[in-house]
Amino acid sequence: MHFDETFLVFTSLVVFILLLIYLRVPATVLYFLDAHADNIRDELFEARRLREEAENVLVQYKEKYSKIGTDVRKIIVVAEQKAKLIKDDNRKNIEKLSDLHLENVKRTIHCMELEAKRLFYIKLADFSIEYTKEIISQKIDDDISFHIFQDAIRDIEQYKN
Repeated sequence: MHFDETFLVFTSLVVFILLLIYLRVPATVLYFLDAHADNIRDELFEARRLREEAENVLVQYKEKYSKIGTDVRKIIVVAEQKAKLIKDDNRKNIEKLSDLHLENVKRTIHCMELEAKRLFYIKLADFSIEYTKEIISQKIDDDISFHIFQDAIRDIEQYKN
């Protein structure tokens, strides 16, 4: 009996396939493939869940960022208003102080003018007394002139004080 090589290869293949089926190799391979498919499915599900969670977190952060931006703008507006109020208040205070200083300077100048006039009149009175004394001493004798002069000096000193 002569067997053709093709027949032997075919018979070997059939025996090999029957042996694989008998040893349940296809079931084991299918089991491993199913397990691998389940793992991939679980990972895809987990990835979707994580993506949704990340999107939710992103939305929350965007809302918080928007709220913080609004709060910052409000704070800036309030700070600008307060700065403007402080600036206006400081300007008014500076104007008041400069007005008070100007009034004080005017008052001081007026007092100095009055003091200068008073000193001028005192000097004028002293000069008049000296000049009068000289004129009287030339015209009146010494005794009478001395009494008149003393009376005039007392009158002027009383008037001056």
